[in-house]
Amino acid sequence: MPYILVTASSSGLGLEIVKELDSLNYKLIVTSRSDDSLAEVEKILNNSENHKFIKVDYENDEELNVFLQNLQNIECVVHNLGGKIEGDTHPIDEEILKRSINLNFTIANKINNVLVKTKELKKIIHIGSVASLHAKASPCYTLSKGLINTYIKNISNEYIKKGIMICGILPGIVIHNGSDWDKKKVLEFQKY
Repeated sequence: MPYILVTASSSGLGLEIVKELDSLNYKLIVTSRSDDSLAEVEKILNNSENHKFIKVDYENDEELNVFLQNLQNIECVVHNLGGKIEGDTHPIDEEILKRSINLNFTIANKINNVLVKTKELKKIIHIGSVASLHAKASPCYTLSKGLINTYIKNISNEYIKKGIMICGILPGIVIHNGSDWDKKKVLEFQKY
């Protein structure tokens, strides 16, 4: 049975996704920058013996390239990787914009470009953000999440010809330990 790859899956929304997929008996590739985090997730999941746990820092080009070279037998990818870069304010700083686009879009695109060449890939799911529609978040984050929407609309006809479904999910605020909104609970309670 092929695997489902969930990027950034050791905490927050990514962890919730792998917990749900594990309960449905899917085989998973769980990824994190930390071996300790991977070990914690392995303890939590009921079917750990069916899963692969891979340490990768997607923002490190060398690690990403090694990861991409070893991708195989993946039926579905859930692109959960993303987030806000520190210093993401107006006026827009070009370096922060580049880092934000890389984190929220480019890395997922690189993974898609590798997986679309395989026979197993059937589904691509991008976790975007409702901020890409209302633009009430940090500017670089909003712009980079908006790229996902345009990308999906633009490439969906090409992927469907190959039998691959591509879609985006645009959640609103997701609160988990350590998230921006978890911090706002204390630092900006009125806004929270």
